[in-house]
Amino acid sequence: MHNHVNINKRGLSPLIASVLLIAFTVALFLIISNFVRKEVVETSLEEGGKQVSKTLDCLSTKLKIVSACHTLDTAVIVSFDNDGDVILKGYSVRVLGTDGAFTEQITGNVNPLERKKYQKTGITGVTGINKVEVYPVVESGICQSSLVSKENIATC
Repeated sequence: MHNHVNINKRGLSPLIASVLLIAFTVALFLIISNFVRKEVVETSLEEGGKQVSKTLDCLSTKLKIVSACHTLDTAVIVSFDNDGDVILKGYSVRVLGTDGAFTEQITGNVNPLERKKYQKTGITGVTGINKVEVYPVVESGICQSSLVSKENIATC
């Protein structure tokens, strides 16, 4: 009978070792997953949230070029309306020619339903002006997908 009790005690040691090993593994998993969640997932969610916010702002922008003309390839006059729902923080104008391009970013609020007139004289490095693009600028940056353009610009 004494042998029977001894056998039970020997079987208990591997069981305790297994439970401790499982507990250690779970604790290590929790520590690593908490670190990964904080460093990787939360950072990714923040960046994703900023991108979604910018995309939504850009989807709410809507520009319409009313008129555009150039004078002797050295000046450009563009009038456009902000037909969107968002107050723009500015706009970027890109003048394209047969040779070269010129880009200028203008800061300052453009309210919904407001008309802006952009005039630039003394443009250098662009010959044969034939296209003008206007990009809305929101709080989070330039909305490249919301550009409006006018080709075959007439002479003023």
